Amino acid sequence: MKKNNHFFVPAALLLLLLLAACGGTYRAPPSVPSLAMPAGAALKPFDPSMPGLARPSAIHLLNGKAYVSLGNYDEGYAARGPGLLAVVTATTGAISIIDLGGATGQQCLEAFAIADSGGKLYVTCSGYNKDFSNPNSTLTGTAIVEVDPGTGAVTRSVLTPNAPYAPYGPVGPVGLAVTSSKIWFGDAYSGAVYAVDLGSFKVTAGPVSIPCPGTGSYFTTNDVKLVQGDLYAACSNDTAGILSRLDANTGAVKMQTDAGPIAAEFTETGDGRIAIVSGGDNKVRLVTIGQSALTTAVAYTFPNATSTLQDVHARDNFLFTAASGSNTVQKLDLTKTGASMLVDEANVGLGASPYAVVPLDDDQVLVANQGNNTVVSVSSDCTSGRVCWTQAP
Repeated sequence: MKKNNHFFVPAALLLLLLLAACGGTYRAPPSVPSLAMPAGAALKPFDPSMPGLARPSAIHLLNGKAYVSLGNYDEGYAARGPGLLAVVTATTGAISIIDLGGATGQQCLEAFAIADSGGKLYVTCSGYNKDFSNPNSTLTGTAIVEVDPGTGAVTRSVLTPNAPYAPYGPVGPVGLAVTSSKIWFGDAYSGAVYAVDLGSFKVTAGPVSIPCPGTGSYFTTNDVKLVQGDLYAACSNDTAGILSRLDANTGAVKMQTDAGPIAAEFTETGDGRIAIVSGGDNKVRLVTIGQSALTTAVAYTFPNATSTLQDVHARDNFLFTAASGSNTVQKLDLTKTGASMLVDEANVGLGASPYAVVPLDDDQVLVANQGNNTVVSVSSDCTSGRVCWTQAP
């Protein structure tokens, strides 16, 4: 469009164009093509005759290492050992393990989301062991743990409280965000967020209810993140979803917008928007952050062959997504629109079930495959048995 007889370029588009022109110069060292996650006795099973599977769920990059959360559960989703972090040096394939289970082995079960702040890592543990027939049974396993990556030790932990929606049921922590004074986390089984005080490391707020769809039989708060100083949380189900902007100190709702059904994950983009993957309708939505309102637009709809969107991460003008149902990961270019946004795609293998995708640069990503318990590298380097991008049409 024109303004005062000069071509006017919207600020968001201008920033994307600058990123496209200036970004992408960094190239990370090539990672090993594929890494098998620990198995058998290395998973520290409670019963040595019944080990679980690694179940890598999230990847977090810090100081040149990739920290991979390992759920450590079996085919029936029962925890068979403590929650673990695999510490991966992607360039060499070296792996070490951080045990999150504590003295009992059960203070953290089914490790999931990871965040960092002040040199420490914070991990949600969403599994639990509890005798529901016994009201005096002690709840264990659903927790937030703090890890010192330098020593590889858990420094603090806190169990999540019993939830108000069930007599003895736990709050299931999933996504988390760390502010200067709190750790906020979402509940997998409700439309609520909770907060852990960083000083006392106790749960001091929650359940703080957030807006949820007016339809559907269940609600889940899959993801919580800090974006531009505000807390964001998405409550959704298979009918609809709502992204809320919250006060980072109190959790009070400031504004809200559409997030789509099964809003599995969201991320801040290079131009300051928020990208949401909605697994219920196979779409990427982009949220523009205004002073008085949030505005959502559908940016891309994946073809039917792509299924069960799980993750999204951004780097420069690109988005990277993972779809566990179709065993694929995608690269989208935000300087393009419509179908042309999809610039690369890769299939990481039959039954791989990718749950997380994290960019090392604008070309190379690490992918956590929960189905075959591997972490693989995807890039345009097709040598040495690597998973390679297939240029999209």
